[in-house]
Amino acid sequence: MIRTSFSTVACPTWTLERVARTAAEFGFDGVELRTFGYDSRSFVCDPLMTGARKVAGTFGDLGVDLCGLATSISLDQPVRPHVVGRTFLFDQERVTRQATRIVDYASMVGATTVRVFGFEVPEGEKRITSTRLIAGRLSAIADHARHRGVTIVLENGGSFRTAEDLREIIDMVDSPLLAACYNNAVGHAAGDDYGKAIRTLGRRLKIARLKDVGAGGCVPLGTGASEAKSFVEALVAYGHFDGWLNYEWDAAWDGSLAPAETVLPEVIRTIYGWLGATGGKKAGAPQAAGGV
Repeated sequence: MIRTSFSTVACPTWTLERVARTAAEFGFDGVELRTFGYDSRSFVCDPLMTGARKVAGTFGDLGVDLCGLATSISLDQPVRPHVVGRTFLFDQERVTRQATRIVDYASMVGATTVRVFGFEVPEGEKRITSTRLIAGRLSAIADHARHRGVTIVLENGGSFRTAEDLREIIDMVDSPLLAACYNNAVGHAAGDDYGKAIRTLGRRLKIARLKDVGAGGCVPLGTGASEAKSFVEALVAYGHFDGWLNYEWDAAWDGSLAPAETVLPEVIRTIYGWLGATGGKKAGAPQAAGGV
């Protein structure tokens, strides 16, 4: 059963209570909470600014699941010696520790995934060197997630844009606690065929990130060049995807975009229309919420 959610990138100024209430009223099964880590104040709804028990209660009381915590953590920092008066090694595992702290928090609030990136191969570095470095850090994070009810999901982007790129790293780690978050717009821009990409990832695919982009960036679902409808149809045709279909509206990065409260009702209607009878648990047409 495909489950529907949206990312709080769509609504950075909302409180967590408003996020949860809107998800329930509009008919989403869950929410992906964007976080910038401890001490960040970038989003009002960054969960790490709130106690774990309160976050879990806020969503649990309304029957809205947390599909995951989405971080901006990338694991591509090269290991090189630096000389500043004396020789020392850069704290190469800082990002690993950041990720494991968020895994612990995700476990406490009941979020089932934590999203990270591999990202760029540095200039002059061999791709296999960067890939192994990223895989090693992912392995450590996945090991930490053991017995915590959390899966680490690696999203495509940077130098690792395609489904094949994700699969290469995930297979190198070879952990049941590492899976894929596949961004359709990134994959499409890199030349992926959706059907082949989904089959390539197979059971490794836990989050299918849905967005539509045009020449100027993010555009309303179904109106851009990313063939978003074809992506959803490919997920349904595959027949084995039972993860999250997570919608992303880039209002946090583009102030010219329409507010989430006017976009999300049409988004969920469109998604359920594309899913047809195979959609999420709330099969009825969702009603727009008032006063959110």
